[in-house]
Amino acid sequence: MKPAYFTKGFKAFLMTQMLGAFNDNFFKMLLSLYFISILQFPNAEELLFQASLAFTAPFLIFGPWSGYLADRYAKTKVLQITKAAEIPIMILGTLAVASAQPTFMNIVLFLMASQSAFFSPAKAGFIPETVGEAEISHANGWVEMTTFFAIIAGQALTGILLNLHHNRAIVITYYCIVIAIMGTLASRFITPTAPSGAKGPFPWNPFSAIFKDLRYLKSYRGLFLAGLGNSYFWLLGLIFQVNIIVYGKSFLHLSETYNSLLAAFLAVGIGVGSMLAAKLSGKKVELGLVPLGGIGLTFFSTLLFFTKTSYLASGMTLFLLGISGGFYIIPLFAFLQFEAGFNEKGRVLATVGVMNALFLVIGAFLYKLLAVQLGLAPDVLCLIMGILTLAVVIYICTLIPEYFIRFLAWLLTHSLYRIKIKGQENVPFHGPALLVVNHISFIDALLVGATIQRFIKFIMWKKIYDMPVIHFFCKIMHVIPIAPYEGREAVMASLAQGRACLQAGELVCIFPEGGITRTGELQPFKKGFETIMEGIHAPIIPVCLKNVWGSIFSFEGGKVFFKWPKKFFYPVTVEYGQPLPPHTTAEAAESVLRQMLA
Repeated sequence: MKPAYFTKGFKAFLMTQMLGAFNDNFFKMLLSLYFISILQFPNAEELLFQASLAFTAPFLIFGPWSGYLADRYAKTKVLQITKAAEIPIMILGTLAVASAQPTFMNIVLFLMASQSAFFSPAKAGFIPETVGEAEISHANGWVEMTTFFAIIAGQALTGILLNLHHNRAIVITYYCIVIAIMGTLASRFITPTAPSGAKGPFPWNPFSAIFKDLRYLKSYRGLFLAGLGNSYFWLLGLIFQVNIIVYGKSFLHLSETYNSLLAAFLAVGIGVGSMLAAKLSGKKVELGLVPLGGIGLTFFSTLLFFTKTSYLASGMTLFLLGISGGFYIIPLFAFLQFEAGFNEKGRVLATVGVMNALFLVIGAFLYKLLAVQLGLAPDVLCLIMGILTLAVVIYICTLIPEYFIRFLAWLLTHSLYRIKIKGQENVPFHGPALLVVNHISFIDALLVGATIQRFIKFIMWKKIYDMPVIHFFCKIMHVIPIAPYEGREAVMASLAQGRACLQAGELVCIFPEGGITRTGELQPFKKGFETIMEGIHAPIIPVCLKNVWGSIFSFEGGKVFFKWPKKFFYPVTVEYGQPLPPHTTAEAAESVLRQMLA
């Protein structure tokens, strides 16, 4: 069965989104080049600041309205209606360019952004409604890749077509009208969706609704923090999108054609990074990629300060900066779609859009302060944004250290092993469950934790838990230590912690053999997990680690750690069996694991 993001209706959605992104950036780049190179306004930076403000304000003003419409009505209908509005807006754009009046052009930008503001929450909410939870990261990867390739085309073709038509900007606007018509036609084939069933009055006062929605989002800490991280990316993107044009003109002395192509390096990188992020995430939302992407954004932003004498070096740096941006943004956006309630996705995503708009407005004023009022050169601006991003990355790592640790575990396991996953769908996305796993190596917990979406509360032998360095990571991941050598009372306390986690709706993992096998054979199961499950109505998921015996962290040969791996990318399988009832005995669970091993 092919994934939902390869169906005809989803492809029509991708085409609609892609043509809209193309037109937005095509027209914005046209105005930027028109201001700087064709009309040669002396205060081009000020005009770019005004244009940025005009394009961001609607996302702030109309956020509550767009969120209400996306939740109240079928998202496909909202997409089709708002897409049709692009045609008359592009006709107005032709008249604005003909007038050569910056104010008229900024009004058109405001209308373009208004259309995008109503389109965006429905677009983002459409994805989780039409693809499975395990496909969200991949679907977002495809959306972001096609979007940024459309951005590339829009930015790159502007300069090329201006040159082809001898800088007659009015001719270029005809292309915008044609693209708007094509996008509207494509939207007619998008997969139909039903209204979510959300109720409530229309928020006639958008400004009071903004504060109400922000307070609502803040009550969900994870969603609010993901929204903040998402918004910072758009602030950074706005500054770079404007700054790159001036960077290319000031230091590299580029023509319109090559200057628009310079911005395309960044967009290509974001598209590639988005697909890589989806690939690395597998069938889960991998927020551990966010700090990694942030580190890349910091490094390559700073590197632009040193590449200003070379077009190729600047282009490659922007490409790598874009890849880092894809790593940063895809997990955050997938998390927002994954965690938001079914009837509230439009409201949540629209509120995040409001936050994005606030940060874009801040970004516009920050650009004006640094580039216009302080007169800082574009390379210095890149350096400053790199330093600012470093501070953001450090803050993110303090907020979500468990995600970064989980991703480091993912990197370690996938550097040493080639992991095949079976039965992943048997682990519930929500609610309590107990994983019972055969214990073959010191890295078993990492193998299990790196192959499913949810965080796991592992029950670990206390002597390993107390080891230097390992203890630090175990504390962050809320590992439950267990020490049979400290007596029955200590063991019962640890098992009680595991039961409390299940009662709280969490995923708990226990290795019921009580220790790592020294022979490669499955050892008899102890009855500790029966104690955990007393009074708990949750499934028991048998997890079978296959082919791990013989790898570097197993006891094959009588020792572990102090030996060379037989080969890198050692093939192992992590298989999740069919859920067992909560009253399953240790003997019955052991029998199931033996059958899975056989």
